[in-house]
Formats: sequence, structure tokens, C-alpha cells
Amino acid sequence: MKPQKEPTQDIFDDLCSDAVELDQLVSQMKDLMVEYVNESRKPGALVVEYKPPDELKTLIDLDLTYTGVGISGLMPLLHNVLRYSVNTWNPKFMDKLYAGTNPVGIITEMLITFLNANSHVYHVSPVLTLMENHVSEKLARLLGMGEKSGGITCPGGAFSNQLAILTARNHMFPEIKTKGYYNFGKRLMLFTSDAGHYSIEKTAMALGLGIDSIVKVPYDDQGRMRPDELERSILQSLKRKETPFFVNATAGTTVLGAFDPLREIGKIAKRYNLWFHVDGSWGGSLIFSEKHKHLIDGSSLADTFVLNPHKLLGTPLQCSFLLASDRQIFQQSNSLGAKYLFHDNKYDLGDGTVGCGRRPDAIKLFIGWKIFGIMGYKQRIEHAFSMAGYLTNLIKNNDRFKMVLETPPSLQICFWYIPKGMKVYGQEEREIEINKYQIWKEKLSLVTKGIHKILQERGRFLFDYSPFELNGRELPLFFRVVMNAPSINEHHLDELVKEVETIGEGILEYLEKNNQIQNGLRSENQTTNEDYHRISGRTNGNGSNSNGVSNGFHHIEHGEQDALQKVLRIKQSTTNEDYDKLIAERNTLQDNLNALRKIQDITNADKNTLIRERDGLIKRIRN
Repeated sequence: MKPQKEPTQDIFDDLCSDAVELDQLVSQMKDLMVEYVNESRKPGALVVEYKPPDELKTLIDLDLTYTGVGISGLMPLLHNVLRYSVNTWNPKFMDKLYAGTNPVGIITEMLITFLNANSHVYHVSPVLTLMENHVSEKLARLLGMGEKSGGITCPGGAFSNQLAILTARNHMFPEIKTKGYYNFGKRLMLFTSDAGHYSIEKTAMALGLGIDSIVKVPYDDQGRMRPDELERSILQSLKRKETPFFVNATAGTTVLGAFDPLREIGKIAKRYNLWFHVDGSWGGSLIFSEKHKHLIDGSSLADTFVLNPHKLLGTPLQCSFLLASDRQIFQQSNSLGAKYLFHDNKYDLGDGTVGCGRRPDAIKLFIGWKIFGIMGYKQRIEHAFSMAGYLTNLIKNNDRFKMVLETPPSLQICFWYIPKGMKVYGQEEREIEINKYQIWKEKLSLVTKGIHKILQERGRFLFDYSPFELNGRELPLFFRVVMNAPSINEHHLDELVKEVETIGEGILEYLEKNNQIQNGLRSENQTTNEDYHRISGRTNGNGSNSNGVSNGFHHIEHGEQDALQKVLRIKQSTTNEDYDKLIAERNTLQDNLNALRKIQDITNADKNTLIRERDGLIKRIRN
């Protein structure tokens, strides 16, 4: 009896006709994609046809069956994937630090997939390896990193930061590479801005350094790391017999788009023989603009530098370069000499990483650079800055809006919409109206979240909101609009302001109807985290480390922090006289804590004395 043929065998046989199948699929997908891009540029086009998860599950065919659907059954699914996904080709997508790509980006991505290449060893990807080496060296030269400089690609900026820290550790302390931390006897410390990317903490966790090995350096009123605080933190670490080894500066922070003063920070790092790393994932691409590259002045001092073309340059995700002043440092620090794979070839790029298989992402920037040239990238960057300036002026000239920073550091425009009847609190008001400011802050945060929710549901614009601490104060949630897409024009930004205004005019009524104001605000008598941070002097924006405790005494235990919080919970109803008393008591506590900052090592005796003084102060307040 003839064996029964499996139903899927027919599909498999069809797929074996690769050339025919490829022609059919590419032809159908081409029509879908061209229509998709055309629709995204039409007036009134939605950025997203938003559906909540439970509803979306019913609209997308998520079933994975025993028998396949074949090519003909695939196209409806692909159509729905496009329909319900966020359309990053739409210029009104301003949510993240990337935008839609471009036609040449699509072609290079297809080429990578078509070749199905692996750029870990030269002999299986010779052309792509040479392209990666060449474009890495060109980027490093533009940064001024020297004649020996070069780099490699990594799967994203976070991974690039991780590999930079690993490389620094293995280079500076090679014994850890083989023996680990057993009997190492040193506490390795990393320094980064309190506004830096969380990947530094993730890396400390992954490498066994521990999150507590990170010192968060305070930033100034523009969100830039303070070099004086960095040096102070390094000296304190040395005084504690720790081993500082790594400084991370940021060229373009995630929220505000701030640029740390790289030259000053780099000089401090060199002074103390620390590895100087720059996370330029967002702002590193400014090397292509003579007008704006002053923001990354000092990049030439970096030992390693991250640059993500998939952000500001429009290269398809993902494309991240980790560049080094010595292009051989990755192999020297990280190689294990796996002879079955790496055959003593200096072009075997995979030997310098912690992985094996590598996607040849460098071709995406290489081909893009060929097409657009430095001039094309320069025009893209300067158009983005021009649009950022235009939106900033629109917001400044509208009474219902307020900027977070009067002059944005770069391409993130951060602002509030202030409904009628809500005043704007300033520093002096905050000093005498602690609880009233807190309630106002939370109410404005609800306004921001409410407007964002409606914006998302309408789908005409997509941008995010963010929390942040500035000048020792936790700010109300604010909108963050990213200028990046080259297709953004003034008309789109006029529409954006009008859209927010239209929603904002009825937002208080909307929130009240949904009981969000009543349920979302805490009573005036409830102590808030901000009140605690203000009185303890431990806010991230004015001198804190990763634990939220001032750098000079971050060994104080949680029990002491709890005691300080209790001070704030004593009064349940506060009169004006109580406020004055609270401020005076706050100042006394602040003086005590400032005195502690001058002490480099807190002995047990010192701590016990402090606890007794604190307990006495708490009793006086209670009385």
C-alpha cells in the first residue's frame, strides 16, 4: 500500500522552488509595503490603529497549526501585521529615539537576510567583514579617536555598553577573566550620571559587580553630569579603599537629550587612570554635522564610544557600533581562542565579543553612507534641530504650555500642558506649600497621562511622557516629543500643538468623570516620597548615588532612612505655623546631613552618635 502523503509535504515541495517562491512573495510584499508608505504620508493618516491587547488578539491570527496555510493564506496575516502595528514611516511618530527607516535601509536589511550571513569569522563573510572594519574605522576617525582606532557592531546600545565594561574590566584586571572575583580582594566601582542609561546598572548586575558598585553622579539644572561631583565621588571612593575603574559619560541622555561635558569628564578619568567610556547611542551621530558636533567635544579622549546609526541616522534597527581607541582591544581582552572556529585571523570579529554568531549590521550604515554621503546625514540632523526649534517656539508662545527646560539641550522637546485654573508652581512657592505643591504635581501628572491616553487611542500622533527630577525636585510627568524623522514639517507640529490643546480643553472634566482625580490624588496629610527626599537632602538631582543616599555617606542603613520618614508623618493637619516649624526642622536635619558629607569614613561610633542625635531630634519634634 502506498504511504499516505503528509498534507504539509505539498507546501514543502512548493517552497523548494525557491526562485519562483521568492518572486511571488517579494512581488506581493512590495505592493503591500509601497501602499503602506504612501498611506503614511497622507493627511489624516493614523500612526497607529490602537487596540488593547485582548481585542487585538481577536484580530490577529495567532494560531500555530499542524498544517501550514501556504503562501496564499499568509498574505491576510501580513496585511493585518501592517495595519495594527505602529507606522514609524508616519512623520507624527515622535515617541522614541528612532523613526522610520528609508528605502535603501529596506534593501540592505533584505540583503542581510538574503545572504543569511554570519559575520563571526572572515572566511564565511569576507565582504561584510571588510565593510564592518572600514566603516568602524571611519566613524572612530570622525570622533578623533586616533589612527589605531576602530570597532565592531553589537545588537543594540545596551549590549555595546555591556561589552565596553567587560572589555575594560578584562583589560585592566586580566586575572578576573580566568579566576573570577574569588580572592580578588578589590571592590571595583563604576561612575555614571544619575541621568544615564539603566544598561550600566544591568551590566553591573550581569557581570557580578553588583548594582551597589555604581556611583550615580549628580547632574546640573540642564541634566548634564557635574565634573566636580564626579571627581569628589572618585576621591571618596578611593578614601574608602575601593577601586574606581570605569567612568560612563552620556552624549544625549534618554529623557532630556542632555550632553555631558565630555572633555572635562575625560580629563578627570585620565587623571585617575580610569577607563573613559561615552554612551553616544543617541548623540554620537552629530559627528556628521559641523554645526552641532561641538556637543560631543572631547570624544577624542574616549577609550570606548557607542554610536547607534539606527537612531538619528535612520538606519534600520538594529545597528550599533562600539568603537575603541585601540581596535585590537576587543580581541585582546575577550578572546578565548576557540581553535575550532577562530584560526588566528585578525579579521575574525566574533572573537572579540562574548557571543558567537553575529549579524552583519554594519552593511546598513555602509550602504546608507554610500547613498547619502556625509552631506545627506548632515542635512537630516540639521533638519531635526530646525524642527526642534520650531516646536519650542510654538510651545513658548502658547500660554497653555510650559517648557521643562527653556532651551532644550538637543532634540527632545519636553513640556506640560497646563489646563485653565491650574497655576504653575515655582521654587519659592514650593518652600512654603509643600503639600499643596505635591497635590498640584500629582494632578498635573494625571492631566499628562490622561491626554497621552486619548492621544494614543485617537492614533493621530504618538509621543511619550516621562518622569524626572531636576534641581532636587520631582517634576510632574511631562510630554517628551522627539524630533528625528526627516519628513516632519512645520504643519505637522502646528497640528501637534492643536491636538494637545483640543484634548486638553476637556481633560479635567474627562478625569473627573472617570474618578481619576479623586482616586489618583493622595490626601494633603499623607507624606510623599518627595517630602522625604527634600528634608533628607537625598534627591537624585542634588547629590545622590544609586541608592538615593548622598555620596558621602551611602552606608547609612535603611532603618535610619525609615526614622527620617517618620519625622514627616507626625503632623496630620498642618497649619502655616506648622509649615514654618517643619522648614526649620528640615534645615536642622539638612545641616546635620551636610556635616556627614564631609566625613569620608563613618565609623560605628560615629554612626551610633548620629542615631542618638537623630532619636533626640525625633522626640523633640513629636513633643
